[in-house]
Amino acid sequence: MHAAGSGTSSFSALVSPTVALLIALILAWAGVLAPLDQALQEMRFEASDRPASGETLFVEIDSKSLQDVGVWPWPRQVHANVLDRLMQLGVAEVVLDIDFSTASTPEGDLALEQALERAGGYVFLAAFQQSMADGTVVLNVPLERFATHSEPVLVNVDGDGTGLLRSVPAGLPAAGIRSVAAALVPQSPISRAAIAIDYGIDLRSIQRVSVSDLLYGDFNHTLFANKQVIVGASAIELRDFFRVPRFGVIPGPLVQLAATETLKAGRPISDLGLAPALAIALVAIALFASRKGRMSTAPLAWVVLGSMLLMEVAAWLVLRERHLTLDTAAFHVFAVLLVLISLLHERAMHWRQIFRQQARLAYLASHDAVTGAHSRQALLDELEGYLSSGGASVFLVQLGRLDSTIAALGHEVGDCVAVEVAQRLEKRLGSKPARIANDVFAWSLPKELRAEHQIALRRSVSACLDEPYAVNGHSVVLDTRFASSTMDAAGVGSELLRQAEVALSEARRENLKVVAYTSEQSDRINDRRMRDIALREALGREEFFLLYQPQIDLRSGDLMGVEALVRWQSGSLGLVSPADFIPLAEETGLIVNLGKWILVEACTRAARWNWDGRLSVNVSSIQFRRSDMVTTVRQALEQSGLPANRLDLELTESLLVDDDPAILSTLEELRQMGVSLALDDFGTGYSSLSYLSRLPIDKIKIDQSFVRPLPEPNNEAIVETIVLMARRLSMSIVAEGIETAEQRDYLAALGCQVGQGYLFGRPSTPKSLGLEAAETAAA
Repeated sequence: MHAAGSGTSSFSALVSPTVALLIALILAWAGVLAPLDQALQEMRFEASDRPASGETLFVEIDSKSLQDVGVWPWPRQVHANVLDRLMQLGVAEVVLDIDFSTASTPEGDLALEQALERAGGYVFLAAFQQSMADGTVVLNVPLERFATHSEPVLVNVDGDGTGLLRSVPAGLPAAGIRSVAAALVPQSPISRAAIAIDYGIDLRSIQRVSVSDLLYGDFNHTLFANKQVIVGASAIELRDFFRVPRFGVIPGPLVQLAATETLKAGRPISDLGLAPALAIALVAIALFASRKGRMSTAPLAWVVLGSMLLMEVAAWLVLRERHLTLDTAAFHVFAVLLVLISLLHERAMHWRQIFRQQARLAYLASHDAVTGAHSRQALLDELEGYLSSGGASVFLVQLGRLDSTIAALGHEVGDCVAVEVAQRLEKRLGSKPARIANDVFAWSLPKELRAEHQIALRRSVSACLDEPYAVNGHSVVLDTRFASSTMDAAGVGSELLRQAEVALSEARRENLKVVAYTSEQSDRINDRRMRDIALREALGREEFFLLYQPQIDLRSGDLMGVEALVRWQSGSLGLVSPADFIPLAEETGLIVNLGKWILVEACTRAARWNWDGRLSVNVSSIQFRRSDMVTTVRQALEQSGLPANRLDLELTESLLVDDDPAILSTLEELRQMGVSLALDDFGTGYSSLSYLSRLPIDKIKIDQSFVRPLPEPNNEAIVETIVLMARRLSMSIVAEGIETAEQRDYLAALGCQVGQGYLFGRPSTPKSLGLEAAETAAA
């Protein structure tokens, strides 16, 4: 018996760590652990830092170079001048990471051909493979006239499916083309199809010189002697960028230099993957199974922590000494899970007891402890569910003489009677009733019953409950009275139950058998009805007016635009918040006429001002979908005389997420008119880069929920990301909710052009903004 128990214990001890390992492996194979492995490898590369060889140089086509030349692609005379200049400076070899696969002007091609001939065969020109729309792969090589005096080299790069660039192809053997690195370091043996890059080499130590400085500026001529030079793009505008470990986003030519430096150092990386971590984990499983029961969770946690640190030290050493990489995240996850499983095992009994107590408390929260009927809260929850999908009815029955029975015969008899009442009700209704007081039961139905059905139901229940109850030799007869209330989907469960209780009180007070609640509608419903009526008449009564919030140039502080905001001064309700009437207008469809009025009024007023700033007008998604926005905008501009290029229409993200072709077509027509389109409250809805890059949007408004908490770090990260994204997409940026000078200065430094918020002014009249005077002068 002892031997059998020992075997069972050993098997049990193996199950938990095996499950932990399987979970870690599944996470690894699913790619979930890839970011952690990337971060750990970047730390190892950083810890293995070493400078570049100093034998290579990056001559970069940066933004300044593009501006100085003035056009792109450059005339090939410029490339010829660059090549001649490099040869004059005594460089060893030159790689032109530029596409020369198609002809240019005869003069330009001749100039480059002659420069290549003067270079004497020490020039390499870019070749690259390109996938076409039909799936075919095309190899682009330099023109034959250029290849006579140069060698093509492959400039393609590899991806690993995670967005990180870890290697470059070693070449195209079938085409006889070497990679840049293989051409520049021909003495290095290459045994694989790809050159895995060692990012322990500090790419920041590679010298960089602008083409503009090379041709027109002042630079250290000694930098070039006997250097291998790669000429290529680093300007943001040319979009030749890749994300790599440790160094983030770098230009493509620098990737080729990284591969070249890797070969020069004799350190092409080999990836061992998960195999070492898996082997160590299997050893750990065996040790865990043998020691289970002799080690508590705390010591195990220290052992696990030590093993994780040793794993990382070992991974760093093999990278530094043997230029091997391995994935360790799966081992770390396995180790952590191992500790968690041990902790869960120790706490299992305690948790089981807590769960039992919680289950009991949960039962008592939704059930009556004596009868098993639903509790008052369970009834309210049921009513809320019915009211959310339609109308609901609630019925109450009071058990007359139950209290006197308890007083005369005791609680035990009273409880037995209550139990049987609950059972009779459940059998009759087909569902469990609720006990909301000692002598009151209730039930609900998901829809309102007609009066005749209520009468039939009440009589049937009354006949059922009025039958005598035989308990412990006693015969108990009850006297029942009923109350009911109904409510539609606009109601609240607690209010519906309160109404029924009021009706039951009325039945007791008037000694009636049945009372149905018949009070007037609730204040909330009545208030909404009054607002609906007032809103429908508000446009005709000219109760709406506009205020304007300034939009400020963050660098100059000048007023460059205003946003028109609608307000409602009701004759019967007073000043109504837009948060109250805008949703109501959208729900009733009145937003179409209201939105048209806002657009016409705002354009008319802005056209009268002696001021050429921009006017922003919000457009509801409901208004956009239910009206002809192109016609509405065109009529507003023609009627007011406001130039289209001064109007910004602010759209919400909810309008755009469906990628509706009709909406996209309307947006394009508006842009063709000259109107600018802004995406309002960016970041709070369904923003997706996949559709944002395709939309005809000119401006992004950063939502105030991200701006107001600044300089909180998390919000800084979000704002910086939005600004960078907008700039890369050539979109203007407006920051809403600026309340402090610190926020203004931070956003201006970040590159945000326009600010809006209480720091510059609340929504105001044109007079307060100094625009009404300009309007009067213009008139």
